[in-house]
Amino acid sequence: MEEVSGYEQDKCIKQEKERLAREWKQLEDRQRLFDQKLEILKESYIQLDADRRKLEREKLQFEAQKEHMNHSYASARNQSMAVSLFFKGVTSPLALKKRYRDLIKIFHPDNLCGDKETLQMINQEYEILLRELENFREA
Repeated sequence: MEEVSGYEQDKCIKQEKERLAREWKQLEDRQRLFDQKLEILKESYIQLDADRRKLEREKLQFEAQKEHMNHSYASARNQSMAVSLFFKGVTSPLALKKRYRDLIKIFHPDNLCGDKETLQMINQEYEILLRELENFREA
């Protein structure tokens, strides 16, 4: 067997130590890079969760607004349909005024059957129809 001198052994040991030191340094660099990537992912997930929660709140608010608008529209439409029934078939200003007077007598709040809200709806519809009939007559 070939005998290696002490100097060569020291040189080999030194080279091996340097190689191990380089590999250790590479491992430390990789660990730091991994930790940085992990921190970025954690921050991204936290932001994503915050965005999801915000979107859920906005969705609930939007649905509440939509429900409110649908309810308001349906209510307004029902009121409009009910009031338009009061003046159904009226085609002249004279017939409109007569029907208006008759409805006022029936729905006046001082009467037993009176209702303030119904009277207000009748008044609004009367004003609209009166303007429409006057505009039609002028045209």
